[in-house]
Amino acid sequence: MPSPRSLFQTVVDKNALRRAREDAIDELAEAGATTQLRVIVVTNGLSGRLRRQALDALGRCRATDELDTLADDTSLAGPLRKLAEEAR
Repeated sequence: MPSPRSLFQTVVDKNALRRAREDAIDELAEAGATTQLRVIVVTNGLSGRLRRQALDALGRCRATDELDTLADDTSLAGPLRKLAEEAR
C-alpha cells in the first residue's frame, strides 16, 4: 500500500485521473490517515466531490476530533461544515 503522503499527493494532483484520486481517498481512510483527509476537505481548488468524499471518509474513520474541527471552521463552506457536523 502506498504511503499516506503518496496518496495525498495523488488526490491533489490535478493531472491524476478522477478514479485514481477517489481511490486514494478511500485508501487514506483505510490507513486511518485522518490528518490528510481533513486537509483535503479544507483545500480550496479541489472539486467539491473530492472534498465531500474525504469528509465522508473521516466519518467512516470515526475521526470525531477532525470532524469537530471542521464543523467549527468558519472559513470552510457552509455545506461542508454542515456535513461535518452531521458526520460527527
